[in-house]
Amino acid sequence: MTKQLRTERLLLNPFRAEDAARVAALAGNWKVARMTARIPHPYPEGLARQWIAEQALGEEFLCAIRFEEELVGAVGLERTAAGQHELGYWIGEPWWGMGIATEAAGRIVRFAAEDSGADTVYAGYLFDNPASGRVLAKCGFVHAGETMQWCEARQQAVKCHRLTLAIGGRGPGMADVSAKR
Repeated sequence: MTKQLRTERLLLNPFRAEDAARVAALAGNWKVARMTARIPHPYPEGLARQWIAEQALGEEFLCAIRFEEELVGAVGLERTAAGQHELGYWIGEPWWGMGIATEAAGRIVRFAAEDSGADTVYAGYLFDNPASGRVLAKCGFVHAGETMQWCEARQQAVKCHRLTLAIGGRGPGMADVSAKR
C-alpha cells in the first residue's frame, strides 16, 4: 500500500521497517492485545517485523496511524469477498480516549466508499470492549449479530459483536465522521 490518507489530526500511511519496535511495544501491551482477535501476547519485535513485511505485499489496505508524526496505532481494510471488506484497528493505550480510533476508522471507511469498490464493510468488537463499539457506531455501523471469535492474546474464543455498514449510498451516511469524536 503506497497511498496516504489524511484527516484533521492524523496521517494514515504505510508501515515502515523501522516501525517494528514501536508496533511490538504498543500492540504487545496486554490491554491492547486482549481487545483484538489477531494480536498475540507477548508480541515480539521479530513478529512485528514479519507482519510489516507482509503488509508490503498489498493484500490488505493497512495504514499506520500517525498522530503528531508519532506512530500510535493501525487501521485497515481486508477484502473478504467481492465488494466486501472488513475493518480492523488498534490504538496504543496512551492515546485511548482521544478520538483517534474514530477519526482513523472514519477516514478508512470513506476511502472504502470512494476508492476501493466496496459495497459493504464489516467490523466486530469483543463483548468486553464497548469503546470499540462506540467507535463503530459513530462511523455508521449497525449491529448485525453476535458470534464467538478466537482471541489470540487470550488463547480462547470470546463473544464478539458483528456490525455492518452498507456504503455507496445504500446505507447509513458517513458525512463528517471525523467530527464525531
